[in-house]
Amino acid sequence: MKVRTELPGVVVARHAEVGDRVSEGQPIVTIETMKLEGQVYAPEVGRLTSVAEVGELLAPDAAVADLSPSRDRPANPSEVLRVALASGDRGRFAELDLAEQGLRRVRRPIGTQDSGIVVGEISHRFGRHTTRRVWLGGDSDRQLGAVSEPECRRIIAAIDHAEANDLPIEWVAVSSGARVSLTSGTENMDWCALVVRRIMEFTQNGGRFVIIVAGVNVGAQSYWNASATMLMHCAGMLVMISGTSMILTGSTALARSGGVPADSDAALGGYEEIMGPNGQAHHVVPDLASAYELVQDHYSLEVERPTRDPIDRDVCEAPLVPGRTVGEVLRSSSNPSRKQPYPVRSVMGALRDSDAPVLERWPDMAGAQGAVVWDTAIGGRGTTLIGIESQPSENGLASGPAQWAGCTLYPGASKKVARAITHASGRRPVVVLANLAGFDGSSYSLASAQLEWGAEIARSVINFSGRIVVVITGRFHGGAYVVFNKTLNDNVRMLALEGTRVSVIGGSSAAEVVLKKDVQQRAAELASSDEVAPHHAQQAQQEVAARFDEVHSVARAFEMGSVDAIIAPEDLRPEVIRELRSPTGPAPRLAGSRGSRARARQQPPR
Repeated sequence: MKVRTELPGVVVARHAEVGDRVSEGQPIVTIETMKLEGQVYAPEVGRLTSVAEVGELLAPDAAVADLSPSRDRPANPSEVLRVALASGDRGRFAELDLAEQGLRRVRRPIGTQDSGIVVGEISHRFGRHTTRRVWLGGDSDRQLGAVSEPECRRIIAAIDHAEANDLPIEWVAVSSGARVSLTSGTENMDWCALVVRRIMEFTQNGGRFVIIVAGVNVGAQSYWNASATMLMHCAGMLVMISGTSMILTGSTALARSGGVPADSDAALGGYEEIMGPNGQAHHVVPDLASAYELVQDHYSLEVERPTRDPIDRDVCEAPLVPGRTVGEVLRSSSNPSRKQPYPVRSVMGALRDSDAPVLERWPDMAGAQGAVVWDTAIGGRGTTLIGIESQPSENGLASGPAQWAGCTLYPGASKKVARAITHASGRRPVVVLANLAGFDGSSYSLASAQLEWGAEIARSVINFSGRIVVVITGRFHGGAYVVFNKTLNDNVRMLALEGTRVSVIGGSSAAEVVLKKDVQQRAAELASSDEVAPHHAQQAQQEVAARFDEVHSVARAFEMGSVDAIIAPEDLRPEVIRELRSPTGPAPRLAGSRGSRARARQQPPR
């Protein structure tokens, strides 16, 4: 809504700033005409998105300000903390502020600080453990959390405090970006850049952020969110509340500057439209209370948690789909070819502790449906559980195949898997349920960085600190077998269910592409005359494929040392838990180091 002046004049005072929420009848500016001074008032409740500058000459009926209609404003830090502290057991908060050296404890009502951000320490009790975090909250009541030197100094001091005390950072992000005013300019951008530098240093040294996007995040705040959670090396997570957005320029300003117009900020950077499909947001929740429920579950998985779920429970008895059990696809007797499609989430659900939370990362990432990533618990231990989907799914993208094939990694799924393993490194073990025919090698996938993301999976495994358990639940072939290989990291354990298939390629592909002479020879033997009929060739191909699969069995992989153990499907859960509880070796050196190259020269186990 345009707020206009009836008379010409010059703006001599501003009574409200961009981002401020104004009430009906509240003065916005004072205008001096030739004969008198007068004030222009807000015609209704709303938030200011632009205000005329002091000294600006206005013609009759000129716009003095833009007023966004009143919506539910983002919660201010005091309101957020009430929700945060009540979300778990024994919630405590102590506010901190700048001192000569770092931060000091202050006692005052929340929201009375003299900057647009609140800093403190928050803690909750999880069983016998207390989890402390450094807490940051953008103040929506102060120019919608606009940032300049005062805010940036506090953010940098908070990161220093977190690093010195080995604490994660929890950030409820509400910010209109770098402050725009007549009294400060490029120095605000310099301070924003210093925050980026400090975030990068902190995360590259193993620090992590949990960010809740609780309102519109503009410019600097969006880049801080990205620097803290979206890069391959980052841990932690980013949660968006439905209706919020991460943008660089507001939709109104973008239209004015000649950019591609958007209907709303949500259309530019909301979860449903942008940040969920592109995989830059990890989770979405309906409201702040739900966000903190998820955050509490996230922290609860970082400590050993008692489980009532029996360690030796038989996963085969769990439901797969109505009328079928998990055992029907895991047992050789009912799935001898290992080609029956099934929903991998059912098998994942059968393996995890039944009383543990499930946090699915990147559930709406477009083109990545072939991999499912859960943070959950197995045997009382927080675990990242990765499943490879064996069912085909429709492709809703404008490019690529009409359908995503099952048991196949496309570029989006490859990226998701690499990020999941990297995020878990040093924090929780990883279990991979692998029914995986390989990487898709189509022109679409190669043009979409398939090679790069496949290599990132290998790098994430090589650099992983902790236990990785790969369970072959069906078929495991080709390059996908290489990037999860136990020779990449001494802490990888490879388990295979009885009757599974492990080879360079599957028997059908081998017979059709590689073993053509064997097929032709067998077809000639089957023919009663010199002429080989089509059915002879078809039968010969099937026989050669079956012989190839029989030779390259999981038993041979075990004999070669490629697989650590062959287990019965009924023993899946206890065997995985045993591996998760087994001691691991020292953390690997980064790939490319001298030690890593020395290990690479060793021969694979036999």
